[in-house]
Amino acid sequence: MSQVLYVSPERRDQIIAEAASRQTPVVLTRHNDTGWTVSKTRFAGCDQPQRHLFIESPDDDDSAAAEMGELLGVAFRRGHKKCLFNSVVAAPRPAGNAGAQGAAPIMLRWPDGLQELQRRVYQRACPPPDRRVKVVFSCGSPGSESAREYVGVMEDLSAGGIRVRSNASADLPPGGPVCVSFALRSSGPQFVLDATFRHREPVSDGAGSFGFQFVGLETSREGQETLARLARTVTDFQRAALRRRPAHLRQHQRGR
Repeated sequence: MSQVLYVSPERRDQIIAEAASRQTPVVLTRHNDTGWTVSKTRFAGCDQPQRHLFIESPDDDDSAAAEMGELLGVAFRRGHKKCLFNSVVAAPRPAGNAGAQGAAPIMLRWPDGLQELQRRVYQRACPPPDRRVKVVFSCGSPGSESAREYVGVMEDLSAGGIRVRSNASADLPPGGPVCVSFALRSSGPQFVLDATFRHREPVSDGAGSFGFQFVGLETSREGQETLARLARTVTDFQRAALRRRPAHLRQHQRGR
């Protein structure tokens, strides 16, 4: 079964209306002059006949100031799947319809599409032992004096991020923007992804294990297609790991 599914319009409407009625928690992603902003909030209802969807304004001021016509990425969980879509800010609700936090919810246009991913592709998966995947991560504006580029090796990958082992002495600020690029094979297509730096853990020989979270993929069709490629890659890694297990463990895994 595919780990990625673009649902039908009828199913899309059903899923979104149900999530809105339950005030399901969501993650909003937007891009502004300072880079990517990721905020946690929740649905605040919907007006399906008028094709409008309401989301509570996040607590942080930057995301709460989303402007009319701005494109936002929305992600939420549904059972064993993660749902993604992008939409355009239509207008805030009138003040009289303000949410529990007292701020007028953001009003979005009903999305044109909805993508579902199996949540298992957000679990870490290591590349096969015989595959050494080079990763380049850089920070700062390209061409500027502050631009820095570092090289490492992929430790593990998920649809949500990557961990890289590197000898780089990078002094990256937590949450700082980073560009991560890698190709699974020397002659294959390259992933070039916006990310934020999450942590660095020391490992042997003075090297570090750098954790990065991908951002912005749900805000465009191209990004969603990249996310689908990532999901397929993670699934391939997971299957390769399963094949390396002893036969009795593989049988146990299938029976779960």
